[in-house]
Amino acid sequence: MDSFLRKFRDRLRIIIILYVFCEQFESANDRNEKFYGLFRSEIKIQALDFLLRYPDFLSMELMNLMDDDTNIDRNDIRNVITKIYSDNEPDLRVEEMEKFFHGAYESIDEVIAFHVSIGFLKHESKKRTDGKTYDKNYYVTFDCANRIESSLKLIPAVQWYFERCELIKKYFDKFTGSQLKSRQYMYSEYSNISYKSHIQNINSKVKLAFEGRFNKQLL
Repeated sequence: MDSFLRKFRDRLRIIIILYVFCEQFESANDRNEKFYGLFRSEIKIQALDFLLRYPDFLSMELMNLMDDDTNIDRNDIRNVITKIYSDNEPDLRVEEMEKFFHGAYESIDEVIAFHVSIGFLKHESKKRTDGKTYDKNYYVTFDCANRIESSLKLIPAVQWYFERCELIKKYFDKFTGSQLKSRQYMYSEYSNISYKSHIQNINSKVKLAFEGRFNKQLL
């Protein structure tokens, strides 16, 4: 992929994730007069980004949630997964991630720095005695939210990202970043690959699971 296009898509995905999933401020105070909402934890950004970038893993996770929660609409899950595969997303939409020490990971430091530089985000974190950062918080500004709502959301080519993030939010926002990472480790294609190798697809498992649950084949 062209490096400029890749950089643009990384910036686009991350700011949409932060906008859709942030905790919106409700009461008026000095901080939220400037800020639209707060997103906590880089771990959750990475886990959500993985679900956005791997439609096959998202499909399997939706079926697993359906198995665990009888309140989830089976028809809705079936229709979502059917559309994912009829649109050939597992080939066209995949943006591979490498496995690091704690699962799928890609540095977002440059992306966050860019959005801070243009006034879309404020980033706060703490440092441990060993110099490592923790407790990362990302404040989405009203300027960012207004620009997203007045222009970015109106671009047809970007609509997919908002729709997919809303779908992921509907089913997975209740999980912490660590919980999402733990769920991803259930798959050997994720957990058993070597350091810095790309996460492997699970299309064959998805198709087998789909047929078993819905008595219907995915194309």
